[in-house]
Amino acid sequence: MNSDDLQRELDRLWEKVTSGMPAPVEPSGPFPSPAGSGDLPSITREAERDAMSLLKGRHLEQLDDLRRLAESKDATIRELRERLSCVERDLTSLRRRSKREETVVYQQALELSARLEQAQGVLQAQAGRFAEEDRALRGLLEQARGQLAAETGRWRELERQWNEREQQYLLDMQELRSLAERAQQDAGRHEDRSRKGEAQLKEAKTAIEKTLAELLQERHEHKSARKELAEAFGKIKEGEDRLMQLQNIWEEERKQWQELWDRERSTWETQRQEISSWEEKLRRERETWHGGLQAMEAKETHYAERMAEILQKSSEAGEKVAGLLRAASERPAPAVAVTEVRPPRPWRKIASALTLALALAGSAPLYRYWQRLRLDFVSEAPVALSNPTGMAYDGSLLWACDWRGELVSLDPQDPSRVLERMRASPGGKYHPVALALSGDALYSLDSAQSRIARHTIGRPSEIKAVWPTPGPAPAALAHDGKNLWSYDAVTRTFYRHLSEGPDGVCEDYRSELDLVPGAMTWHNGELWVYDSKGKRVIVFGVRGHSLEPVKAAGFAAAAQSLALALAPSQGGRPRLELWALAPAGAQSPAATLRRYRVRR
Repeated sequence: MNSDDLQRELDRLWEKVTSGMPAPVEPSGPFPSPAGSGDLPSITREAERDAMSLLKGRHLEQLDDLRRLAESKDATIRELRERLSCVERDLTSLRRRSKREETVVYQQALELSARLEQAQGVLQAQAGRFAEEDRALRGLLEQARGQLAAETGRWRELERQWNEREQQYLLDMQELRSLAERAQQDAGRHEDRSRKGEAQLKEAKTAIEKTLAELLQERHEHKSARKELAEAFGKIKEGEDRLMQLQNIWEEERKQWQELWDRERSTWETQRQEISSWEEKLRRERETWHGGLQAMEAKETHYAERMAEILQKSSEAGEKVAGLLRAASERPAPAVAVTEVRPPRPWRKIASALTLALALAGSAPLYRYWQRLRLDFVSEAPVALSNPTGMAYDGSLLWACDWRGELVSLDPQDPSRVLERMRASPGGKYHPVALALSGDALYSLDSAQSRIARHTIGRPSEIKAVWPTPGPAPAALAHDGKNLWSYDAVTRTFYRHLSEGPDGVCEDYRSELDLVPGAMTWHNGELWVYDSKGKRVIVFGVRGHSLEPVKAAGFAAAAQSLALALAPSQGGRPRLELWALAPAGAQSPAATLRRYRVRR
């Protein structure tokens, strides 16, 4: 029942009371008591009962509304407290986890080389941004908690005021009831008392109207309080949604950084083992070099002594020849004809011997000069991948792989244009670091689980076979047209896969050079290897079960993968080009494909 209905009902009751009231008469006898008129109740008493029943019904409705409101308030408070406790536990666990991860990252970052400095800076910036977001969320939660506490106190104060007003209303009703009884008793006795009763009834009506107005005001305040409470719940919901979104973003970024950290850590472990082996080899090579240097010094001393002796003998022979020539010139000429005899010329023999020695000594540098490799920079183009790790060229398309497991085909003339993009799923974590091509087969090297996967070149997402690598840390992959080759950074061995599959057989090949292969490819029976330690490209030839260097060239830029291709030249003859996949770094903010012309 709204306020208008209640007003109409009160007006109807008042008209009933005023219209049915009898005219004042002179009392002819004692006024009958209220108890004697039980059979025929008066109009005033009937109106009073109607008003009382109406007020009681309204009061019961208000009590039910307050009870339901209090129950909903208690349930909402409990639910908010549970949510706040859950959020605090999640924040506590997230804070502890973040502290542990930051401690681990800080302890291990001290041991990393210059390659991890950029990643460490980004990670610290990310941690700072997360801390700022965490503080902002904490501020929001504290604000929401304060608003909730204020709303709770306000509801308690409203409940106390409502109870006090309810008690006051009951007292007022009792007083009105007593006033109405007195007015009924005095109405028949005297007209002045009747008017006084009417005035009291008017005061009662005014009091009831004031009470109803206060009730309407309380209802309005209740609606506004419920609206504010709904707004507070909406803000808390938005804060929770924002917190969940930030948690999801943080988890995704943490996974990406974890994958990057695992990759860099495996690389660092490999480099640390390589550095230890380099130091041991360097020590042995230094000792060997010192021994060879002493032997060469002894040989050079011996050669210098021999040369001084030869020069001394040649000078003595020259003096003897000069004396013989002078003696011959002083002799008188005979009368008979004498055949001219040329004196011996030993210096010509000495010059011939010196020329032969110089030719033999200079043959080795001349041979090395003709075997020298030269790489001329041609062009550079960006690659349409955020973190490419390997590539392979089949003569028409350039295939590349991403650290996240994507396989894409690119236009060789414009590597920034993607022709087709696919994702392979060999099972579990999959991080390809190298690709190799042979006929209709595409091979990928998975460093996450140390395995090799064979794909169909038309549909790389279809995997035909998967088998483990011979070593625990595979780093490079290539195909010579007959067999697949791989290199392991821990065993420092090249493996030739005679057969494929889990039961495949491999042959070991080693090199006497101290190198760290980062990428390799085959061309015309020669293995081209990028040495990330010496910053050079080395071409090997197979000699038995060892790899012997044939030629080399300096290569300062880092390369994650190599490919050799024939490109047309200006004269129409094809020229050999070396394609290198360079990662993002200080020289370029994105990964690029660099082309070099090969000259011998």
